[in-house]
Amino acid sequence: MKTRISFLGKYASLLLLLSLILSTGCSLGSRIYKKYDQVQKVDRYKLDLNYPDFNLRSPLLYMEQSIVKEVSAKESKYSVYDVLVLNSASYRVKEELYIIVEDEIFKPAVTGLEYDNAREIREKSEEVVRADSSTVKVVTGYTENNKKITRFTYTLDNDVIERIRKASIVLFRYYAGPDMVTIKLKGLKLKRVKRLIEK
Repeated sequence: MKTRISFLGKYASLLLLLSLILSTGCSLGSRIYKKYDQVQKVDRYKLDLNYPDFNLRSPLLYMEQSIVKEVSAKESKYSVYDVLVLNSASYRVKEELYIIVEDEIFKPAVTGLEYDNAREIREKSEEVVRADSSTVKVVTGYTENNKKITRFTYTLDNDVIERIRKASIVLFRYYAGPDMVTIKLKGLKLKRVKRLIEK
């Protein structure tokens, strides 16, 4: 009994630490990367963000977002690439999205949209002891995991960028059938976006 409690205690603390890291946005992919594009003659800054969704009522499993800032001698352009991963029972995501900044609603023009399905099959197996005391692996079943993937591409105009620069929270809103999917950009993630804007 004593070893079981210490075993559970170790894993409980590990899960707590992992959830804290995920909820604060301290992921390894949150750095801003800079590259010069000699073809377009622009400096490209890229920020990758991950949004896990712990809401069991939401069809969303997680979202990955890449924000690219292209700086030329004339202007700065912002392109956003969202990848929404939803459970297999969810409805298809509508072909529109909204950005809510301090209660002001913006509807960016979607420049690219892709739908995809991902399927993963895992094998369940057990080791069975033979009469001669040797073991053999026996397949006992399969589990199937299906996901619906939606990829959005859109641009952010200067008005939205200026609002984000001053905001304390930014919401990204999507609709999938009867479900309203909302992603919150706040805290450290929002600070990283603001850092990208200042580049």
